Amino acid sequence: DRRQRQMCIRDRYCNFRKENNKMKIEAQNLINYHCPRWNELPEIELYIDQVICVLQNNLAIFLKEENTPVITPNMINNYVKQEVLMPPIKKKYNKTHLAYLFVICILKRLMSISEINESIKSMKKSYSVEDGYNVFCEELEKALKKAFNPTEEIEPIFKEEDTREYATLKAIVSAFANCILVDKLILLRK
Repeated sequence: DRRQRQMCIRDRYCNFRKENNKMKIEAQNLINYHCPRWNELPEIELYIDQVICVLQNNLAIFLKEENTPVITPNMINNYVKQEVLMPPIKKKYNKTHLAYLFVICILKRLMSISEINESIKSMKKSYSVEDGYNVFCEELEKALKKAFNPTEEIEPIFKEEDTREYATLKAIVSAFANCILVDKLILLRK
């Protein structure tokens, strides 16, 4: 009986260590996450299946469950119908489409499509699509680093000179990063 208890304690400890190591690896992957900048997006126009592949390859790290799609053709078509995304040109999607879709795929966990649309419109008042997208990527990476490595010294989230749009963007990506942290911690419990 005593030996069984010792084995049980050892097994729980080993499981905890495995889970802890898995979390460390996932945390490190998220700390090192690189959101492709505007100049890293494909120069050529893509068909919908290629767009889905690009998004899946870059955003699967944020999924709650493996083997689920980041986005589907129906979702993309709905974003076009809802006028969040402009229609493709001759069934092809360009860099602007991809940038919008990166933002939409990340933010849809936190916000409604209409809220995302309003946020994008608001950012476009201060930034070009290229600059706004690059700022989004930079702030997302900073937020992930802060959420998954809270001991690292990172500048304060808000600065006095931040515009309302920029402060909103920072808050949104910070919320997203913390949402991902919660998801990963919950997955470890299962």
